[in-house]
Amino acid sequence: MRRAVHLAAAGRLQLASSRRTAASGQQLFLRQLHSTPPPEAPASAAAAPAFASDAKEATYGAKGLDFFDSRLRINEWGAVSSIPKNDPAPHLRASSSSYVNHDGMRVDDGRYKSFLQDAAAVVPQPRIFTDPLHLLAYGSDASFYRLLPKAVIKVHSEAEVAGLLRLSQAHQVPVTFRAAGTSLSGQAVTDSIIISVGYVGKNFRRIDIKDDGSQVTAEVGLLGGEVNKLLAGHARRRKLPISHRIGPDPASIDAAMIGGIVANNASGMCCGVAQNTYHTIADMRLLLADGTMLDTADEGSCRAFLQSHSQLAAVLSGLAREVQADAQLAARIRAKYKIKNTVGYSLNALVDFPPDDPIAILKHLLVGSEGTLGFISSVTYNTVPEVHHKASAFVLFPDLYSACDSVRHLKDSGVASAVEICDYASLRLAQQEFVSLVAELGQAQEGAAGLLIEVKGETQQALQQRVEAAQQALRASGARFGGHAGAPLGLESYPFRTNPAETKVFWDFRKGLIPIIGGSRSVGTSMLIEDVVCPVENLAAMTADLQALFKECGYNDASAVGHALEGNLHLVFAQGFRTPEEVATFGRLMSGMADIVVHKYNGSLKGEHGTGRNMAPFVELEWGSRATGIMRRIKDAFDPHNLLNPGVILNDDPAAHMQFLKPSPPASSLIDNCMECGYCEAFCPSRDVTITPRQRIQTYREITRLKALPQPTQEQQERLSKMQDIWQYDGDSTCAADGMCAVRCPVNINTGEFTKQLRTAAVDGLDTEAGAESGSTSSAWGGRLAMAGANHFRLINGGVPLLLNTVDFFHGLLGHRLLEVVSSNLNKWTHNLVPVWNRYIPKGAKAVSPGLSAPTPSQLPTQAARATQSGIPRQVVFLPTCVNRMMGPARGDDRYTGSTLEVFTRLAEKAGFQVIVPQGVSGLCCGMMFDSRGAKKAAGVKCAEAITALSMASQMGKLPIVIDNSPCLAQFKSAGLNQQELKFSLYEPVAFTSLFLAPALDFTRLPRSVALHVPCTSKQVPGLADKFTQLAERCADSVTPTGIPCC
Repeated sequence: MRRAVHLAAAGRLQLASSRRTAASGQQLFLRQLHSTPPPEAPASAAAAPAFASDAKEATYGAKGLDFFDSRLRINEWGAVSSIPKNDPAPHLRASSSSYVNHDGMRVDDGRYKSFLQDAAAVVPQPRIFTDPLHLLAYGSDASFYRLLPKAVIKVHSEAEVAGLLRLSQAHQVPVTFRAAGTSLSGQAVTDSIIISVGYVGKNFRRIDIKDDGSQVTAEVGLLGGEVNKLLAGHARRRKLPISHRIGPDPASIDAAMIGGIVANNASGMCCGVAQNTYHTIADMRLLLADGTMLDTADEGSCRAFLQSHSQLAAVLSGLAREVQADAQLAARIRAKYKIKNTVGYSLNALVDFPPDDPIAILKHLLVGSEGTLGFISSVTYNTVPEVHHKASAFVLFPDLYSACDSVRHLKDSGVASAVEICDYASLRLAQQEFVSLVAELGQAQEGAAGLLIEVKGETQQALQQRVEAAQQALRASGARFGGHAGAPLGLESYPFRTNPAETKVFWDFRKGLIPIIGGSRSVGTSMLIEDVVCPVENLAAMTADLQALFKECGYNDASAVGHALEGNLHLVFAQGFRTPEEVATFGRLMSGMADIVVHKYNGSLKGEHGTGRNMAPFVELEWGSRATGIMRRIKDAFDPHNLLNPGVILNDDPAAHMQFLKPSPPASSLIDNCMECGYCEAFCPSRDVTITPRQRIQTYREITRLKALPQPTQEQQERLSKMQDIWQYDGDSTCAADGMCAVRCPVNINTGEFTKQLRTAAVDGLDTEAGAESGSTSSAWGGRLAMAGANHFRLINGGVPLLLNTVDFFHGLLGHRLLEVVSSNLNKWTHNLVPVWNRYIPKGAKAVSPGLSAPTPSQLPTQAARATQSGIPRQVVFLPTCVNRMMGPARGDDRYTGSTLEVFTRLAEKAGFQVIVPQGVSGLCCGMMFDSRGAKKAAGVKCAEAITALSMASQMGKLPIVIDNSPCLAQFKSAGLNQQELKFSLYEPVAFTSLFLAPALDFTRLPRSVALHVPCTSKQVPGLADKFTQLAERCADSVTPTGIPCC
């Protein structure tokens, strides 16, 4: 039985036993999960206002709620809500047929139907989604909340957003803006309308970089990491002496979009407070609640705003005067923002800018406003210089207190650019490569902790000076170093390292810590990350108190990591919402944590993850009634009808953080560890077309949950049927199964492999229900058809080029326009069976014959000639894969210089190699085309045939083997090689060229620009992408990576 923490007024921890046993709690949960719960309060209570606009002091707060002996309510979508025993707001939980603007009470009284009818005139109907699969897919962000929207609308322009905002006002329908959905506090979900700018093709992805790179204007659909890569490329192309990046550097920068980074005022490991969005923003384009556009960089736009919205401008100026005249409040605001703080609105805007500059106040209030004050379309950042001289050290301490105390000395010295802390629980997860670089880490005593310290310098000399200053600060702390208090080590045991390969090991470990912890949690739980901050001098004591709180609550798996230089601590733990006890203990943990952080250490309850729904009930606890009243007046001035993301930042429900908690039901061992963080989405080929890997997992979990219900309602049965129907195309058919999601996934979940597992079950006829979900044929004839294709592959290999050449003949005869029209109609008539033709469809490839090439000695470079004359056998087996044996150049492609076999042969011959093509090449295939559709038996047959042929051609692995297509090479390796001798003989073309051909060749760099695409499977091989770039840079003056994750 779990026990919960009850905080007495004196702040000491006392334990209170739960009155329910785990068994009884589980039974209650299951009964409520499988039935519709009765109303908890009379419907008449719903008439009370859901949002109080005045600034009166609240008579209750989240801290005082008793979640033991609470009631659990599970809605039709599986979301769990905890109703506290001493619920002060029962009217916010009443079942009612009347609309109330509060989560769970926004019933459609006709307004949503009218809104969506009018919305179809603003946004094309195909981009308005109301089906259950898409509503579920957008019903969660990276937090632990689930709210199902009434509709998801994907917008392509500012004009569309403005039109929807005007409809929102006309119909009194709330809207929530969503970018990448990586928010951790529930700010990107709603049960009203979602307006999505994330993954909508090329829309909201424009960027403009100032000549010297000191400023960048980016639209909100760009990933933060993309912007930094474009800035680096800009500096490289223009040969600038300094490259730049945006200031914020959240761990999710390669998954989070600019819109979310700005709206949450995200920071990160290195940016601290000084380089967050608030302090580095120059200008922004935004839409107000009524659809009015304001561009703060345009004087004309600003004048028009001050004239049309003079009342809003006057309110902002008045609030600034009021706050600045209140010395006590102004001092408190300044003190709160000396440390990281994303709780509430950015009140520092009211003290940092003069009252007669409402434009500056407005744009800084929008930073961190989480979509509650307006829609941000694009932002202009003042970028920060990228310093390339860096050194990192990982220093071990015998206890966490010593590590935290040493941070204070590093902070005072001002020499460290970043200091990350890792507690003992997280250090136990270190891999051998990391352990080998840190003295005594493998034998550290329980309770040990570590600091990852980075220093930077403009020159190598400046870097060395900073390293010495950091070491001096550490020694001045008086702390003992090493993993054992009784046998300390000298600081020299923990040197600062400048080798990029070694420092990368350090930082990869730190960046991967939270995901690694999440991946080790038990099935059925969610990973939660609390994000608290205090002044650095209090970090050691606050960390100790919080660890004690977590242990008293029974969270023995909790880990503490964070940005120690800023006093920012992340507490990571597994949380289930499966029983009343689990939910109640979480509620008490939140109250206890708030008491410790705010009252004892004057800290922030959220340093960089935003307020969202998670901390909305605690805003007044942290800020007090005076400052919270100011925030309410700000909200009223921008959004008087509370239609922009209501319930986020300000929420009158003191139990809002305990409502609509997302379940995490087991579905498949391949995906059960998914944290739904969204990191995978940027690499998914279908992200702009249908749904993403995260959304596939989310929707499949719900399908599994619905199928497991013992007594589903009629509505649940209908929803399950609709979700399975839509899944066939959105979930299955559009999954490329390329595995790129696993590259970005922090816990290495390969959603493509999961999809193939479903397809295999369907093709083999093992699970007809899997077939219904996967969209593949669920009877045995699917497997027989695949096997027939495998057994007669030579016919396919010869037939496809014939078909392509026939189509190309008609292309030349009829022209491309007529062929596009005809194929488009055939596509409609055959329900997508006949593809739509386009002018880039290739001609058929020339037939490939097995054999042996022979280089001419007179044509060999000097190095290759010497190697050939020495008698060294220089032969390589080359397998042209089926895609390159079937497809040639497109009509009019005048840059075509031959097939992969022809090009590789010319290159190999110059290096003195003979090229061997295996016998029976026209019938060989790695099996990928069968495996990706779930026909594993047929795939196995083809893979085995190809491996046998390669074994014979390579003299049982004595000769190297080059597979001309890296995905096919990956297929051979993933299928498992029975022949041990081939395991180390297979090469990807670029890897082989770099290792064997390049040393024997003379390179002449040409004055050309090259766009470089690295195949998805090549990206998954460590260091191979760099070899692509290095080889291309030896051939061309300018090399630009495409950044395309998958073809």
